[in-house]
Amino acid sequence: MSAPASHLDPFIANWNRVHKQSISIMKSAPNDKYEWKPADTAMPLGELMNHLYIAESLFIDSALTGGFKPENLPKAINNTEELIAAFDQLHADGVAKIAALTPEQMSETVAPFGPEKAMPRSFLMNVMLEHEIHHRGQLYTYLRILGCECPPLFG
Repeated sequence: MSAPASHLDPFIANWNRVHKQSISIMKSAPNDKYEWKPADTAMPLGELMNHLYIAESLFIDSALTGGFKPENLPKAINNTEELIAAFDQLHADGVAKIAALTPEQMSETVAPFGPEKAMPRSFLMNVMLEHEIHHRGQLYTYLRILGCECPPLFG
């Protein structure tokens, strides 16, 4: 007899899918281009790569504690292979922590962006996915401009 399905199984399956797609494109980023940016007002490639990793940490921490805690930020990493390994580990740890939340906890309100933007934890976790997908799209654009070979989005 198998264990009962968790209320978060569909969300976690989608989160893992999004993460896998992000890692797939991140693998194309050359270490020697981390300072490159497509415009003066844009984030450099390395900052964008780290933003995916650091932001997931912030969203997870915020979902667990109710707010962003700058002291919990992971350090930026300037090597694609190391960054991917750290992002994979952070993701796995985060999935385990979020998976342990009850339906009641997922319904509780948190306010990481201020009290006027309070939302249920479940909504915040969906905002996290939207955020990652947005920046992953930027990463595809950056890497295509640089002439890097990019994997298919849904391949």
